[in-house]
Amino acid sequence: MSSQSSTSRILLLIIALVVVAGLVYFALQLFSSDGNGETETPPAALCPEATPEFFDVEPVTSPTDQLTQMITVDLGNGEMITVTTESGTFTAPFDTFPKEIEITLLPNTTHNLTVQGKVKEIVQGDCTYGGYMLETTRDRNGDPLVIEQMQP
Repeated sequence: MSSQSSTSRILLLIIALVVVAGLVYFALQLFSSDGNGETETPPAALCPEATPEFFDVEPVTSPTDQLTQMITVDLGNGEMITVTTESGTFTAPFDTFPKEIEITLLPNTTHNLTVQGKVKEIVQGDCTYGGYMLETTRDRNGDPLVIEQMQP
């Protein structure tokens, strides 16, 4: 065998190895990345969009001469209700529907209410829904949640 023939075969073998290595590298890049060498994050599980939960507060009585008032709240998939006002913060589990929370009122004071409702977290397969807070300072009619306590 001549040295020229041997050299040609070695050269062809090297070229073939380079081509095969290039094809393997290209295939790995194509199937495991975005083409720029960065690995893509697999898409998240496709979860149906959740229906927003309803959150309503019934109108309050104002003015009043009482030192307490029941606040009535409706919350879809409710877990916890919190009412914050000048007289304090009142929290209760959402264990009845609708939920009534008694708050105390300071004499001769205007009470500006903020009502928060925590929506239960629900896991269905790979999908997680809820687990968030809703907040309002208005009743279901759009009026401000303000109670003016006027001592007789």
